[in-house]
Amino acid sequence: MSRNKTDFSEHKALEILLGDVLSQVDNVSSLQKLTQIFLEILMKKERELFLSTQQDNKANGYYSRDLACMFGNLNLKVPRDRLSFFRPLVLPSPYQKADESFNNFVLNLILHNYSPNKIKSILNSLNLPYSPEQIEELKDDFCQKAKEFLTRQLPENVFSLFIDAYHVQIKDDDTKQIKESVIYNVLGIDMSGKKDLYGSYISQGKENREDWLVILNNLIQRGLKRVLLIISDDFPGLDQAIKTLFPNTDHQLCFIHMQRNVRRNMSKTDAKEFNKSLTSIRLISDYDKAIAMFENLCEEYKNKYPTFIKYLLAKKYLYFSFIKYPEPLRKHIYTTNIVENLHSRIELIRINSGGHFQSTKTAEISIFLTVQNLKKGKWFKPLPAFREALYEINQLFATRFYKETQNFV
Repeated sequence: MSRNKTDFSEHKALEILLGDVLSQVDNVSSLQKLTQIFLEILMKKERELFLSTQQDNKANGYYSRDLACMFGNLNLKVPRDRLSFFRPLVLPSPYQKADESFNNFVLNLILHNYSPNKIKSILNSLNLPYSPEQIEELKDDFCQKAKEFLTRQLPENVFSLFIDAYHVQIKDDDTKQIKESVIYNVLGIDMSGKKDLYGSYISQGKENREDWLVILNNLIQRGLKRVLLIISDDFPGLDQAIKTLFPNTDHQLCFIHMQRNVRRNMSKTDAKEFNKSLTSIRLISDYDKAIAMFENLCEEYKNKYPTFIKYLLAKKYLYFSFIKYPEPLRKHIYTTNIVENLHSRIELIRINSGGHFQSTKTAEISIFLTVQNLKKGKWFKPLPAFREALYEINQLFATRFYKETQNFV
């Protein structure tokens, strides 16, 4: 490829990326936060490498520095050393704004999806005085932080888990072939109403029941004991796995997925009327009444769609579990939308990376940085509705798990 074509291709890729970013109201601020998180991790590792060559010097906390770059003002926590010798070389000189080379550095990090090899190339191009081995260590440090986050100890008690599989192509680390893969994500809401990613598991091939069994067992091994509600898609065998491992937990099948199935299995006219009735039933506050109305609705269509209606009736209790919970929270727990929102962010990264992730490590780092960004933004505060319903939730929890939590407050 000629130089002009290459330049055009890179310019076009950048244009597409910035178009995607600016199409969302909060993406510029999100990009600022994501850049800030990345730079702070990078600077901390720089200090670690610097101090490894100085026996009489130690880390000495951080100081704040505002840095203006193309995405706005970054409020950075800059690491310092006891003897005041260390200054992160990745930053512009003190009292200077970000120059063109720094902006290009940030753009490349975003454009190339934090690819470990690209990070290595960029750091080399900045002429940082580190050996190839130390630069490799910088790269690996990101991977290590991602793994530590995804294997950390979990809380014993959780309000809800949202579990879903994201299908993607990832380049195999050994063969370098692009292969179909699955990223299983488990997003939780804790007993204070805060969201967090509790687990992310990457596997080659297609989604399967055995993987879900391993994942649910892993959550238990990491400390999770009691969950009020699990929300998922209707994947074969998943309900039985949940009953086995979390016998006192309610299971909610995604209501939106049910309505999509209706559109796939009924005529356009019938599906429209059926889903309109489903929406009305969803707003009913009485669980038993909702089940009865759903049965009556299905009765109207059973002669026309006997197989599909039989399938729906077999799952009827799982589609309305959310009604057992306080009214302010129901809009958050009747679908898997919360975890699918995370998947849409990962999907944007995948698209801007050429349609696939360059490696498993790249996918792990991307998910880690995306979640850290959300935790400093949209996930920073508990769900507003949670505080309103907290007393009822605690009562539900104490009743459901009384034998295990007689001292639960």
